[in-house]
Amino acid sequence: MARVGRPKRPVAKAPAVNDNKPVARAEAPAHHEHPHDQRAQHESGDDCRNELMAMPDVSALDFTTQFTVWAVRSWVQAFKSKQSFDDVTHNTFARFGLSRSALAVDSLMTVLAASASRSIDIRCVQCRLLSPDEALLIDAMAAAQSGGYFVATVALRQLMPGTAARAALPHLVDLSRDLSEAGMVAKPIPPYAGLQTGNAAAEMPTASTSRVLH
Repeated sequence: MARVGRPKRPVAKAPAVNDNKPVARAEAPAHHEHPHDQRAQHESGDDCRNELMAMPDVSALDFTTQFTVWAVRSWVQAFKSKQSFDDVTHNTFARFGLSRSALAVDSLMTVLAASASRSIDIRCVQCRLLSPDEALLIDAMAAAQSGGYFVATVALRQLMPGTAARAALPHLVDLSRDLSEAGMVAKPIPPYAGLQTGNAAAEMPTASTSRVLH
């Protein structure tokens, strides 16, 4: 059964700023070089470059998880830039016969954006580190792919109210089934996955007025 929820861990105080601006285009996550002056970096306004987050590098995850993270982040980019999801993803879903997955992602994220019970940390496409909220979505999908719909609902309820989670679940199930039929199966994110790759713990980014960050 897939694990839900992110375990609590000690945190080190670090300032974080969310510029809340859309990126120019959807691309695969890229590695960034970081200046030694972390305080200046934060003050310049890009918490997605915060190396201190105790979360895994997206490139170290399985392909299905990477694809799903890219899809979710691309949806947020489209939402914030008022572009169509197909334009931002360059019709990738249709070209690979995953049109139902595109519709499911759009429906799932629409419910999340409209009903989130708190600010949700979905990062820009280029960010190399997974956010805890992105990990919750991956855990929910992994649970749905293994038939653990109750576990998936519990994960979704950490992002949105119970009624919204029940409305979002069918879209998550559609996504999980379509990806499974294409041979794409996600693995749940293991606890303290980021620590295994040498990242230290840090304070979560400060919430902005937007419920979907970056």
